[in-house]
Amino acid sequence: MFDWLRRRRLSNEAKRKLLIAAARAEEAIVETHVSNVLDLMDLLGNEVDVDRGLELYHEMLPMEEHISTTVTNRVLARYESAGVHSAASGRRFENVFRDGR
Repeated sequence: MFDWLRRRRLSNEAKRKLLIAAARAEEAIVETHVSNVLDLMDLLGNEVDVDRGLELYHEMLPMEEHISTTVTNRVLARYESAGVHSAASGRRFENVFRDGR
């Protein structure tokens, strides 16, 4: 997709701007995943623990390993302070997401 870019010489300033744009885009992707995982955990309430919730999310939306690691770290860092682990409305998903773990 970016073959034209490889063939073309870019100034140092253009390379810097391109790297900044790529970094911002990747940060936006990571933050979107983190937000989605926290929303998922909020929806599931206390039906699954955070490790299983992350596992389910990564199964549903596979991503590159470095993105996955960053998302996992950020979710774990924010999970307690986000308050998404409080009791939800009943146990409507009881045992649905558990596979004997």
